[in-house]
Amino acid sequence: MAEEPPYALSWTVDAPILTLGVATYVLSQYTYSQMEPRSGEPSKDELLPWDRPFAGTYHPSFDYLSDWSLYALIAFPLGFESVELALGNSSTREAMTFFLTAAEITLWQSSLNLIVRSMRLWGRPEIYRSKADRSRGESWGSFYSGHTGTAFSVAVFSSLWFMEKYPNSAYVPLVWGGTLVAATAVGVMRIAAGKHFPTDVIVGALVGSASSFLVLKLHESSRVKVAASPGYFGVVMHF
Repeated sequence: MAEEPPYALSWTVDAPILTLGVATYVLSQYTYSQMEPRSGEPSKDELLPWDRPFAGTYHPSFDYLSDWSLYALIAFPLGFESVELALGNSSTREAMTFFLTAAEITLWQSSLNLIVRSMRLWGRPEIYRSKADRSRGESWGSFYSGHTGTAFSVAVFSSLWFMEKYPNSAYVPLVWGGTLVAATAVGVMRIAAGKHFPTDVIVGALVGSASSFLVLKLHESSRVKVAASPGYFGVVMHF
């Protein structure tokens, strides 16, 4: 384990993130609660060409499965860090950084998702069925997938944290591979359930990944990692 934690809290960083994040979250909840269903039948013409074949998809069992898969994915890093703290491998300060940073990522990722979905760019795949219930406003806000955004934010967050804390661990590729596969599975199940189109899932994955990367980047500690490797003209230093 590194002598200095890879990430740290700072009032100059965390106060603005939390203050603006809470305000944005309140706004997102309001806009989401005000969503009203569109009038008329949904048209496939408003969909992107590669999304149209999925219009009308509806498999409720995959909806439930995606929920529980996401819960399991979220529980993995939270449980791991709790065990690390109990075993003394993480200090109280490091654990606080972990949980607060995770909360900040969730706050911003969820807020942005609800605001964008409130724009009702197009409906969920399931409402393109002939007998679908189109009376709920949120059914008309398919873009973009919040489940997938959360899944990839968890995957990137937990993998980056583990990689920076244990840079020489043989488990780094396993953590990256396992969490990304699990996050991808959540996205695929959202498509199979008829809750989102491929575009919704792809954008959710990008936004979720970027959210974790950016927030963790802002929390990098003063530790500077330097590695030397052979290059074409001598030694290359990586910072």
